[in-house]
Amino acid sequence: MLPQAEARPHPEGSLAVGAPRIMNRREARLGLTNPLEATAAVTAEGEALYATYCALCHGDAGTGDGDLASYYRRMPDLTAPHVLAYPDGFLYAIIREGGRNMPRLGDALSARERWALVHYLGTLAPPDAATEADSR
Repeated sequence: MLPQAEARPHPEGSLAVGAPRIMNRREARLGLTNPLEATAAVTAEGEALYATYCALCHGDAGTGDGDLASYYRRMPDLTAPHVLAYPDGFLYAIIREGGRNMPRLGDALSARERWALVHYLGTLAPPDAATEADSR
């Protein structure tokens, strides 16, 4: 029999086991929930990760005005109401798998770090809301 006639088993430890593989954003939107509690420490961890991995494009406040934003046709504003309404699982899938010009961070960040980043994204507020809060 030819070696390519049947699939060879994968080397042990080379496949993800013990957790479901969510293959697309739609499935993630419906089926993933953040396993981390939104504590101050987790949110601070997410904020630090945002500063390292996200702010260069999305800007410090998440409004899409980072230093690299001008090199792309459109940089998503993470404070837009429709983005703030995204389910945690959807945001997690975007972080993990990337998007149009966004690199996938699934290899750079652990699952825990990705979930911490999702919690931080939930704290971003539209610029008008931040201004109103500061004036009170």
